[in-house]
Amino acid sequence: MKIFFKHRLNTSEIAFLGVIGIVAIGVSYSLRKTQRDPLYDLKIEASRRTLKAYRVIKEERLKRGIAIDSVNDPSLSGLIGLKDSPITTTTGDLLAKQMSINPNWAALIVQLLKDAGVKKGDYVALHMTGSFPALNIAAIIAVETYGAKPIFVSSAGSSSWGANIPNFTWPDIERLLYDKGLIHSKSLLISLGGNNDIGAGLPEEGRNILRSSIKRNGYTLLEVLPLQKSINIKYDTLWKRGGGKIKAFINIGRSIASLGSHEIGEALGAGLNWPKVYSELSMNEYPVEGLVAKFLKNGVPVINLLHLRNLAKRYDLPLVVAAIPEIGEGKLFFRDKYIVWAQGLLLLSYTFVIFLVINGYLGRFFGNPRKEEEVV
Repeated sequence: MKIFFKHRLNTSEIAFLGVIGIVAIGVSYSLRKTQRDPLYDLKIEASRRTLKAYRVIKEERLKRGIAIDSVNDPSLSGLIGLKDSPITTTTGDLLAKQMSINPNWAALIVQLLKDAGVKKGDYVALHMTGSFPALNIAAIIAVETYGAKPIFVSSAGSSSWGANIPNFTWPDIERLLYDKGLIHSKSLLISLGGNNDIGAGLPEEGRNILRSSIKRNGYTLLEVLPLQKSINIKYDTLWKRGGGKIKAFINIGRSIASLGSHEIGEALGAGLNWPKVYSELSMNEYPVEGLVAKFLKNGVPVINLLHLRNLAKRYDLPLVVAAIPEIGEGKLFFRDKYIVWAQGLLLLSYTFVIFLVINGYLGRFFGNPRKEEEVV
């Protein structure tokens, strides 16, 4: 006798297999356990420290008599600046600035450090501007919490809605956090930012405000031309402090010193970029070699905190922030694990049902009786 019999399936049998298949998928999905991510404790700690820093900044802002605009800063974070001011370098995206005010970005950065192969005790370099103060804070704290050593340089200018309040700039915020013991490193040097990294395009009043902010907070001012020289000084400063052993570079925002050009900013992927990207994007063909290109060329992976919507969608972070999100929500903190033996048993069972149906053993239930054929 044949093991498999010729049997034409009717509509009822096909529908039956479809329904059983859908049920099997549902049962498979239910047979899973939600577990904490392996980096759960580090991610929670980084996010909590970030939230604490946010609250300190808000308290200081109110203490200085700088009102919070509840319309443009619906989470009342105190981390949203002005639409325009003398130190505003470019037009910024308000929704992106609001989206960045989420302490769980620190958890994402912890994950990206792990993905980049960073180990405890490694040096991680960063370049920051005043445009995304909330992300700056999350990044510094994430690196520290991870157990790596952050070394960073900054530019003081800011796009709209960032740290562009003349008497509450990024140097003011960073120094406040350092003095309060919320971060344990400071910028090695700070440039003015903006066009050519020297505040080109800003009024002289704005450049003077930035210079004053940098100096009153005790930072080293970097103000040189051409742009490539400013970039080279920043790179050499970071590389020297890291002893030539920097294991990752974090770019935050669209600084010309970091990216080198607007085109690189558009082409570079959000999140983790491996050194091969240097050749894939033909970075050697651009007239200015930014920090991103320099680090990639020297074999250092780059974590690019730009194109925030793409990152938020990828890692299940909210695209609209009307209130500061709760710590520990989403797939950054939890993952589903399927029970292998149960999934295997379910698959075997469904396969057996298919075998029975296609060979007609269940045919009488569907008005399609089995026909056996003998082979002599």
